[in-house]
Amino acid sequence: MSFDLRRLFQPLEGAPLDDLEIHVVGGAVRDTLLGITPKDVDYVVIGADPDTLIARGCQPVGQDFPVFLHPVSHVELALARTERKTAQGHTGFQVHADPTVTLDMDLKRRDFTINAMAVSRDGTLTDPYGGQSDLNARLLRQVSAAFSEDPLRVLRGARFLAQLGAFGFQIEASTHDTMQQMTDRLAELSIERVTRELERILETETPERGLSTMQAVGAQAALFPELPVVPARFSTRHPTVRLAEWVLMNALSETALTTWCKRVRLSTLQSQALFAIHRLASFQNPSAEQIVETLQRLGWLRGNPPDPQLDALLLEADQAKLSPMPVATWMHWRTRARQVTTEALIAQGLTGQALGDALYAERVSVLSTEISAPGTAPGL
Repeated sequence: MSFDLRRLFQPLEGAPLDDLEIHVVGGAVRDTLLGITPKDVDYVVIGADPDTLIARGCQPVGQDFPVFLHPVSHVELALARTERKTAQGHTGFQVHADPTVTLDMDLKRRDFTINAMAVSRDGTLTDPYGGQSDLNARLLRQVSAAFSEDPLRVLRGARFLAQLGAFGFQIEASTHDTMQQMTDRLAELSIERVTRELERILETETPERGLSTMQAVGAQAALFPELPVVPARFSTRHPTVRLAEWVLMNALSETALTTWCKRVRLSTLQSQALFAIHRLASFQNPSAEQIVETLQRLGWLRGNPPDPQLDALLLEADQAKLSPMPVATWMHWRTRARQVTTEALIAQGLTGQALGDALYAERVSVLSTEISAPGTAPGL
């Protein structure tokens, strides 16, 4: 597989960088060798210091290590660096970056051999750790013993298997053992970082491969013990709806789901979607009273109009038939219930609890008619 050097290095044009040794590294090299057009391209600069790049118009942006933005394309240029573990977690490293750091030294700090390759402007491939061989063998293999210093790499390994699912990659045996031994250190990671990696797994073409890998190495039990059963296959595509599929498969109670959403710090939209899908899935033939109470519980009868983003997620959930009743039917009931307003009731002199009770009764009456004779309830 030849490299499209023009495409890979074109973002470097517009600044006086031609005399610097710059390589494309990591995923862009891996993907090109697999025949995939890379979405993102990472660059590493060898034999330079920060002053060199600043003098060429690049803007420093890295806080933990030296990264610079190209003055025209704004792609990131990272100085070659090594890392030394100094504290727990994904960020507990001391970075060393100066002109003496070689390309091989920079590649050695990376996670898997297939991500530890580089290509130069003239197309020369640098592969000191057997990445191309492992790529051909469809293996994920740790570059060095330093792999175990970063617990995030357990989740990254699961994500790569999901991302490259069409190619049938497997984790090399000793690397699999290392990942298993690292699971007790996953607690060092922030929950935000864990949740983001889970989202990235769910965004891939074969997320079930990522989840099954997490399960096989013990990461799922360490991070998500509430969800021990993982889907063999997902029926939907949006990561939030896929998460709902996983949750429903494990039959969490509503209380347990609420607690779990808070623990993993899902966004408001994600939590609302999971909560709505979970609740709607519990009704086969709901009564008018159950419909109104559910609409109230979901906050759908408040003054704010329905959220189109949430509605889109719920309609996608229908593809997996997560709810016995079509979501469109629930949305129709929501519309009819929202058409019942308080104006006429207030005109009758009702206030407080009496007004609330009358509003509830009127909505139940309208929906009872909708259930027994759809479309015949009087307009309100």
